[in-house]
Formats: sequence, structure tokens, C-alpha cells
Amino acid sequence: MIYVPPAGAAAAVWEAVDAELELVICITEGIPVRDMIEVRDRMRKRAKQTVLVGPNCPGVITPDEIKIGIMPGHIHQKGRIGVVSRSGTLTYEAVAQLTELGLGQSTAVGIGGDPVNGMKHVDVLQLFNADPDTDAVVMIGEIGGSDEETAARWAKENMRKPLVGFIAGVTAPPGKRMGHAGAIISGGKGTAHEKLAIMEECGIKVTRNPAEMGKLLASVL
Repeated sequence: MIYVPPAGAAAAVWEAVDAELELVICITEGIPVRDMIEVRDRMRKRAKQTVLVGPNCPGVITPDEIKIGIMPGHIHQKGRIGVVSRSGTLTYEAVAQLTELGLGQSTAVGIGGDPVNGMKHVDVLQLFNADPDTDAVVMIGEIGGSDEETAARWAKENMRKPLVGFIAGVTAPPGKRMGHAGAIISGGKGTAHEKLAIMEECGIKVTRNPAEMGKLLASVL
């Protein structure tokens, strides 16, 4: 678990990888992109792979079992719904809605909003797809990059469980970074509308209202 300030956080990640830890969760926000590019490239050259969650993420929680992160534990409830999100606050929002509906969560994974990070949506979907304790999944994305589209296309061919989605940043103007370092529309790519359209094409039910994520998930069970 890494809370090291930005200037030294990438080195802390590498120290954990070099120690061959199986799982590293980095909460730190504001790590220089170049630092993370160097660490990711070094990680790819290693024979033994360390799973990195983050940086700039809230962490991972399996209610009643383990919490590694900064999420508010009291809103979580043991259940069978998986949550994966680039946004920390929207992770909490989805979790709270599921708890209020009495559904609960199997595991919630915040993968972080930086442009260079560890686990992607598709990596977490693969784990949920194989998890006997997960019945359905909420996938939350945001503008910037193409991770959500990659995950949607994988899900269309492979996902055996109900999957619903939400993309933050429908009204974000091109070229303006919205909070997260990776949340920027560039070259006409990475818009919320584009992501939502591809998700719908791939058979994923989506909502454009973040207050409806829990109800949408309940509707596909």
C-alpha cells in the first residue's frame, strides 16, 4: 500500500515490484507521467509480474474481508455485485446505491484516473467474470483514453455476467483536463458520447445519470 508523496511514489512502486510483491496498490495522486512510464516499462520486462492497482486510486475492498485503501468502509455491504471504476467518488456513489438497494458488493476496485496506470477495466472484468462470488458488474469510466472501449469489446465476446456502465464527463469540452490527469479529450478521441455508444453497441446497458447506476444494475438481475 503506497501513500508516498508524488516525487518519490514511482520509486516506491518499483521498490515493491523489485521485492516481488504480488499486489501493489498506489493511492498517490500527481505522480509525474514520465516516472510512471519508466516504472511500467521496467515492470513489463520482469518475468514475475506484480499486479499494480492505481496510482491515483481509492484502492480495493471486499466487504467484511479486507480493505486496502481510503474508501469509506461504512457504505459497503457484503454482496455479489462487482464494481470497477476510474473515479474514486463515483465508486463510492455506486457502492452506496447498491447497498441502499440491499444488493451489496463482492469486491469494489478503484483503478485510478491517471493516463499510465496498472490494472485496466478489462483486467478487472476478467477477474469478475471468473469469480464465483460475483453475479453482475458495474463499470464506471470517464473521458480520455480508450480503456472503456477495449473493455466493452472484450465483454461483448467473453463476459458471461450482466454488465452495466456509466461514463463521466458528457459535458466536458475537448482539450480541457477534467480533474484526473487522464481525463482529457484529445484528437477528437475519448469523449463520453463515443464511449457510451461503443458500450451500447457491445450490448452493455448504460445510464447517463450517475444517480441511476444502482437501479440500472438491479434491472438486469
